[in-house]
Amino acid sequence: MLNDDRITPLSIALTLWDMGIVSEQCLIAWADAQILAQEKPAYDLLEIATKGAAVCLKQGVIETAQISLNDSEEFFIRAYLLALECDRSAESFIIWASSNCFGSAEIPEGLLAYHLEHLYYDCEDVDAAIALLRIELPKLMPRCESFAAPLLEQVSGLELCV
Repeated sequence: MLNDDRITPLSIALTLWDMGIVSEQCLIAWADAQILAQEKPAYDLLEIATKGAAVCLKQGVIETAQISLNDSEEFFIRAYLLALECDRSAESFIIWASSNCFGSAEIPEGLLAYHLEHLYYDCEDVDAAIALLRIELPKLMPRCESFAAPLLEQVSGLELCV
């Protein structure tokens, strides 16, 4: 688990937005709800609610930043949220993992990404890649859940685009 004082619900929400898991509109709606629920909302929440994340980050008007995740940590979040039974979602995950998880084949998620990339791109066998994902990903889910669940609990009410 990440241990850093800079990890706040807003930094988590910004990270999910940056990953494409939360839309700008949903992030703004979440920020609005946070503002209404707090007696003294943070300046950064007010800015996100009025200008949106893209403008705030581009203009540097907020201090809160996205969390810098390594490949495994992003893998854990995406895998935890994946609707594995949906072929389209599974294929999107395979494309993402094949392009982003080549840090090390010595870790289970890296090795899985290598195999998915081989089946999907080299063999052009989407069905085999999806089948492999459905067999192997459940074995990794305890690790995914132990990382992702505590983060996502901090942003309850944030609507995800998964």
